[in-house]
Amino acid sequence: MSTINYLKQKTWDILTDRRISTLHPAIRAKAKEFIIRAEKELGIKLRVTSALRTWQEQQRLYNKGRTITGKIVTHALPGQSYHNYGLAVDVVEIKNGKAIWENPKWNKIAHLGKQIGFEWGGDWKRPDRPHFQMRLGMHHTQLARLYRQGKRNGNYVLLS
Repeated sequence: MSTINYLKQKTWDILTDRRISTLHPAIRAKAKEFIIRAEKELGIKLRVTSALRTWQEQQRLYNKGRTITGKIVTHALPGQSYHNYGLAVDVVEIKNGKAIWENPKWNKIAHLGKQIGFEWGGDWKRPDRPHFQMRLGMHHTQLARLYRQGKRNGNYVLLS
């Protein structure tokens, strides 16, 4: 199945399809491929729980556990997350209607994501297992500079 066909397909989950539609056009097909192949090849129904996040949404998440009560959920300030450019997804397995965050299958899921071209947050010094991103050859500082310079179409930085 070619990547182009994945764009035309729907995943098992309408919420996931909606969230994927917010991603940068450069990675939408890869995100769909990831979700569809996880179900077909691994028997795992992944749901995208987070895709594009505005800089304002990122600031609200960053404030959690700092200036807002709750536990810290991110260490990335606005502009430092690939979510801010629609180049990242957070996923979780859904089994019997429930999210499985403490999942013994993360390594299988990660292996598939990496095959497709994603970087896995589980490999980081501070692991973030649900997180998968595509840098597309750009560091977040480059993306932030382009974003601030207005070299974007809405929330999507112009990559070429």
